[in-house]
Amino acid sequence: MTVKTGKRIYRTGTLEEKARHKQIREQIQEELPELQQRARQKLSALMQSRSDIHHAIALLKAERIKQGLTLSQLTESTGIEAATLRQLEDNADANPTINMLTRYADAVGKKVLFVLANAAE
Repeated sequence: MTVKTGKRIYRTGTLEEKARHKQIREQIQEELPELQQRARQKLSALMQSRSDIHHAIALLKAERIKQGLTLSQLTESTGIEAATLRQLEDNADANPTINMLTRYADAVGKKVLFVLANAAE
């Protein structure tokens, strides 16, 4: 099976096209600082929400240790692999599902609660 490739055709843009491209580049340069600022704010909010999750995981781990539960025992009660639990507890980049956190919390006698609030607050 042969694949036909097209021949590239290069042409000089018209004055109207060049003016339109220049206008687009200027618009991008004008809007770029605001877009970068918005991206930094979103990243900051994301990192804050992740730190909340990591704080909850640390509390759950502390409760597990306080109760003297091993990861093997937690595996039996949650059905979550010991390696997965270890990674959840030790990995700063862990991104657990709600179901996983809920199962872990139930196993140590805790509940996971979520609060939904207006973004402006």
